Amino acid sequence: MIKQIIPFILMFVLAGCTTTEYVKITPLTKIVTGELTNFAQQQNTFAWYPSHSKTFLPDSANKKLFTEYTQGAITKIMQDKGYTLVDEPQQADFLIGYGLAIESELSDEEIFDKVGNTVGLVLNHLDPTKFQKGSALIAFYQPQTLLPQWQVLAQGIAKNKVSNQEREKNIYAVMYSMLNKVPARVVKQPVSN
Repeated sequence: MIKQIIPFILMFVLAGCTTTEYVKITPLTKIVTGELTNFAQQQNTFAWYPSHSKTFLPDSANKKLFTEYTQGAITKIMQDKGYTLVDEPQQADFLIGYGLAIESELSDEEIFDKVGNTVGLVLNHLDPTKFQKGSALIAFYQPQTLLPQWQVLAQGIAKNKVSNQEREKNIYAVMYSMLNKVPARVVKQPVSN
């Protein structure tokens, strides 16, 4: 009997010894439009959409830092999925654009006017001095026509005052959640003779 129980105790003890760093983010409400079927087989390279970022943040926010964090997160996530960033938009298979906003700077109605969608998350119960509704958009465009082929719009709760390190982690976690349905490319290994 003891020989049967020891493996379970050992498994429980070892499982308790592992550590993983998780970035805790508030739940996101997302709307996805477009199709990614066969995307990984047909697309390999990406570039940034001309004037690729739009930020609707208060003047007190460091927009350059938000842009740097967002662009860095998207680049890393897409490269980890096997896509290659190229400098020239004309040489890319698809273009990526993104936007960031908080409710005090861009309303749901204005978001709808700009992207044709809105999530409509309601956060009236939160203290606006501590939290605001944050919105993020990531879109993939066809390089020849600049028409969107896929986009994800997300909204969630954004804390007003956090450290830059926490902000960077939060932005990465949000971008990762938004891009989680983008298929990873299967890299074909050369056949050796």
